[in-house]
Amino acid sequence: MGGGSAIGVGKGVVSGEGKSLVAIPTTYAGSEMTPVFGTTDRAERRKSVRRDDAVLPKLAIYDPEVTLELSPGLTASTAMNALAHCVEACYARDVNPLVPPVALEGIRRIVRSLPLCIANGRNIDAREDLLTGAYLAGFSIGNATMALHHGICHVLGGRTWFPHGVLNAIMLPHVMRFNADAVPDAMSAIADAMLPERGREFSAPEGVAALVATLPVPHRLRDAGVPENILDSVAAEAVTNSTVQANPKAVTEADLKELLRKAW
Repeated sequence: MGGGSAIGVGKGVVSGEGKSLVAIPTTYAGSEMTPVFGTTDRAERRKSVRRDDAVLPKLAIYDPEVTLELSPGLTASTAMNALAHCVEACYARDVNPLVPPVALEGIRRIVRSLPLCIANGRNIDAREDLLTGAYLAGFSIGNATMALHHGICHVLGGRTWFPHGVLNAIMLPHVMRFNADAVPDAMSAIADAMLPERGREFSAPEGVAALVATLPVPHRLRDAGVPENILDSVAAEAVTNSTVQANPKAVTEADLKELLRKAW
């Protein structure tokens, strides 16, 4: 019971042990719906991601009442993690065609309910809607290949130990702008899901950037405390990351340096 880190610990415990995991999420990270968990080597400052179907929780219990006291900052950052799951699932390589429609429904729910939860954390209907969006997001990324966004957030998280959700919120608009020309149909669908009445007026990256600007989270890497002097080495490490290499658009080290500078 807990957020993505707590459920990730549970996955680590049952991995290879032949035991079953029951997950009760208290945030919107979505770990309860994926066979993926991360481990961090603190000495090496390196985060690695493992996929093991045996760690997928056998039962996930969603109860909006356990989220009512979640702070606005954690609400926002973990919901942005969920939104990032949906976005990457919409344009993942070789994705099952059944997955993007689920991800788009997740986007609709997250975008409409997140501002309501920030405004009033005890709005149980909005909390339930946001949990449903997180569930759809977790299902989507659990059945798709992660790409540049999650890859670079994993590297940054390993280097800095900063919360994954905060890094998601900062990096997502920048990565979407980078990928936009390679996946125009997916970006158009994302914009329509976010802004059904105005989707044709705004690009998906602009819509996400506008949403992040309203949230109680750091908006730039410098605001989160990421030192500028690690950006080049993060880019050098990330370009060899298998998740980054799975991006639908080819990524070079120079691209990553530019991306990180823009986010910093």
